[in-house]
Amino acid sequence: MSVIPSLSREESWMRKSALHYLGQRSTSVANLRQVLQRRARRRLGPDVDVAEMIERTIDYCRQYGFVDDTSFVEARLHAGRSRGLSARRIGAALAAKGIDRTLMAQVFAGEDRHDAEERAAARLAQRRRIGPWRREERAFEIEKEIAVLARGGFSISLSRRIITGDPDEIRALLEA
Repeated sequence: MSVIPSLSREESWMRKSALHYLGQRSTSVANLRQVLQRRARRRLGPDVDVAEMIERTIDYCRQYGFVDDTSFVEARLHAGRSRGLSARRIGAALAAKGIDRTLMAQVFAGEDRHDAEERAAARLAQRRRIGPWRREERAFEIEKEIAVLARGGFSISLSRRIITGDPDEIRALLEA
């Protein structure tokens, strides 16, 4: 096992562990910090103070662009929108990963919020085969379908518009 020069054995292990983790998935700085703390506790024991070592490792990863909260938020926003998630739902998931609300607000401000919410709601309706994508007309299920979108974080008015709106207009949202 080669050790990176001028690093202790533990710090070299931590850096390699961080790079391995980042090679598998994109993450936020706060989540990387939690992962490294958990791994260090498991490998080195709970008595070892690794806070400075973790910060140096995170600084190294930031310096070389391996971890970047802004690009992480942008990627999650794009992925969430394509899956039909509302801004509220995406924001909650990002907050759970330790992303700052001001950073989220900056990235979310870069999109046309109203159009993006409509497209995401239409995408969720398409995925769940409700609204214009329902196979047969069942009026008794309309309220249930509206509830599906509302639980997805969309407003009741938007949910109602997607479920009961003109099917051609709703389908056109996804083509835009």
